[in-house]
Amino acid sequence: MRLIPRRNPNFDFIGLKWLWFTISGIIMVVAIVALMVRGLNFGIDFTGGTEFDVKVKPGTTIETIRSAAGSLGYSAAQIQAAGNNQYIIRVPKLDDAKKTELSNVLKQKANTTQILAINDVGPGWGGQVSRQAIIALAVFLLAILIYISARFEFKMAISAIIALFHDLIITVGVYALIGKQVTPATVIAVLTILGYSLYDTIVIFDRVKENTDVLTRQSKKTYSQVVNDSVNQVLVRSINTSLVTLIPIVSILIFGGAVLEAFAFPLFIGILAGTYSSIFVASPVLALWKETEPKHKAYKEQVERRQTREARVSGAGAVAVPMPKNAAAAPAAKAAPQAASGKPSPQKKAAAPQARTKAAPKPKAQPSEAPEAPKPKPKPKPQGAPTSKNLAKSRTKGPGSGKKKKKR
Repeated sequence: MRLIPRRNPNFDFIGLKWLWFTISGIIMVVAIVALMVRGLNFGIDFTGGTEFDVKVKPGTTIETIRSAAGSLGYSAAQIQAAGNNQYIIRVPKLDDAKKTELSNVLKQKANTTQILAINDVGPGWGGQVSRQAIIALAVFLLAILIYISARFEFKMAISAIIALFHDLIITVGVYALIGKQVTPATVIAVLTILGYSLYDTIVIFDRVKENTDVLTRQSKKTYSQVVNDSVNQVLVRSINTSLVTLIPIVSILIFGGAVLEAFAFPLFIGILAGTYSSIFVASPVLALWKETEPKHKAYKEQVERRQTREARVSGAGAVAVPMPKNAAAAPAAKAAPQAASGKPSPQKKAAAPQARTKAAPKPKAQPSEAPEAPKPKPKPKPQGAPTSKNLAKSRTKGPGSGKKKKKR
């Protein structure tokens, strides 16, 4: 059984780059406005709060404790298992009255047998996480800039970093827009997003490098067209990779609960944004930037001239073949006296049937026999001159004629 090769799609991603830039610009503007107006909803690890250390009856689950805290409006509380039927519950900072109220609710609805400790915690741990995340991001971007510049080129590295910032702004903007709480798990997920988005972009840039290494002045495609072909060649791979990655993330969002949701939700947003940016942001930015170089600009102008010339030829339906100057001068000189006399040239009459029919093969030239030279006329002889007949008789009768007389 012979396998039929799958054809690559042929979408004009680079030709519609301004449409993609407009869509990305609108999304980023909305994200920045939401970030400035609404801000981020930081969890107690970043803002500080109150921590309850409780012991519950065996078999009590985190969902039971969260349901009890949610009855007072603390459904977003962080609940962590500490072993031996102990749990640590973190909620926003409470005064003494609200602490007592929450303790009573936990005893009644969460099977709590004992409140071991109630402490007010500051934002020190969250602030430390934020500083470490910023340092990690800076080192990550510097390492990526050096690696891509050495492996590919500097403009590809800048294009990839632009796509990374695009994904980061969109993810943070979604958090600001919907008011979802930012936790340390969110920070970890955002750093994971950057790595995934970069991987997808590197796959495309690697194919672009392979295809553009053979780009010369004789090529029939511009740099943008080569980049567009490269994106189409790896498009199916990028989509399949994203779908395979999103399936477990969606499963965690649906069945993982609130704790895992804090990690899965930014991954879901970031992977969608990363897949989009690698195709619709990084590649068009690279193509637009590279064609400002003199070499690729000259290639583009040459390809456009060739396409314009081919379009004219296809529109005219025939190709005008230039004739040598000497060949054109001779028919013109012959046509001049014929135009003056007003009689049609016999060559024109013969040209019409020759144009409609194919020229028959010419027979081989036979060697022509030389014409015989005319025989010279005999000169008249004077009267009394001996003729040839008389001379023959005289030779036979005279001496030495060869006849001997018989002796008697």
